Amino acid sequence: MILGYYEPGGFKTVVDSLSKYLAMRGVDVTVAARVLRTEPPKHVNLIKLKPEELPSEQRYYDVVHIHTSYPYVKVAVKQNIRNIIFTWHGYTPTIYVPGIEGKIVNIGLRYAYRKVLPRIRFITAVSNYANKQLSELFGISGRVVPNGVDLELFKPRLPKTRRRDFNYPIILNLTAYNNLKGRDLLIKGFKAIKRKYGKAVLMACNINYNHDGVLSLNYVPYHELPKLYHSADFYLLTSKHESFGLPIIEAFATGTPVIAYDRDDARREHILGSRAGLLFRDANSLLQAVDEVLSKWEEYSLRGVEYAKRFDWKNIATEYIALYEKVIEG
Repeated sequence: MILGYYEPGGFKTVVDSLSKYLAMRGVDVTVAARVLRTEPPKHVNLIKLKPEELPSEQRYYDVVHIHTSYPYVKVAVKQNIRNIIFTWHGYTPTIYVPGIEGKIVNIGLRYAYRKVLPRIRFITAVSNYANKQLSELFGISGRVVPNGVDLELFKPRLPKTRRRDFNYPIILNLTAYNNLKGRDLLIKGFKAIKRKYGKAVLMACNINYNHDGVLSLNYVPYHELPKLYHSADFYLLTSKHESFGLPIIEAFATGTPVIAYDRDDARREHILGSRAGLLFRDANSLLQAVDEVLSKWEEYSLRGVEYAKRFDWKNIATEYIALYEKVIEG
C-alpha cells in the first residue's frame, strides 16, 4: 500500500489499520511512502519509495494499492502498470484550503487527476460523498469501500465509568489544530458553551489556546485515543471539510456522542444515519445540540455503538481482499 506522507493523521491510521486486518487474513503487506515522518507500529512493514522507483518495485507485489497520492498514480498510468487499485480519500474544496500557494496546488491537482484517473480500472472511494466527488470532478465512479474503525481497540466504556453530572461537560476534539481543521470554530463554539456551562472543559490536540477550561494535548499515541474518548461526554467536530469523518466513527465506537459542524455530506451521512449525534450551524443550534445530547446521553451513546459496527475493519479488509483477487485475475 502506498501513500505520499507517512505521518500522524487519517491516512496513516487507515493504512496501518487496514494492514493489520489484511495480515490477520494472511495477506503479506508492505507500506511505502516517499516521505517518512514517524515510526510505524510493529505490525507495519514500512519502506521509503520514490515515485520513479515504482515501476521496478511493483513487480514484487501482486497488487499495488495507492491511497490518493498523485505522483505514484502519474507514474503508474504512464508506465501502464495494471495491478493497481486507487483509493480516493476525497478532494478538499479550494475555498477551504489555506494560502494562495495551497489553493494553486489544490486546483492543479484537480486537473492533473482528471487526466489520469479515467485510465485506472479499479477505483474505490471512502464514502458516498467521496464517490460523488469522483463523478462530479472527473466523470467516473468508484466502488464505495469505507474507512473503518478498529473495534478491538475502540470499545464502549463500561457503564460504571459513565459520568452522571453533566453540569460540567467534558468536550473532546483531536483534529482542530489549524483553521482548515476548524480551530477557529472550535474556540468560538467552546466560548458559547462556556457561557451556559461555566465549568465545561475542552480537551484538544495542539490547540495552543490559553483559556480557562481548555486542556491542550500534545501528540497522543493511537492506542491511547480510546481513553480520551471515554473521558469525554461528547466529541465536538468543527472541521471545515471531511471526506469520511474518521473521528466520528471512533467516537461512536467508544459510545461517545458527536456534535458536528454542518458542512458536508460525509458527516451528515454519519450523524443523520446513526442518530447518535447532532449537527449545528451557529451558537444557538450548538447549545441546543449540547442540551439534547447531555439530557439523552445514554440513548445517543448506544446508537453510536451500534452504528460503528458497520465499519469493522475485519469486514472492510474482506472487501478489499475480494478486490485484490479481481486485480490479480486481470
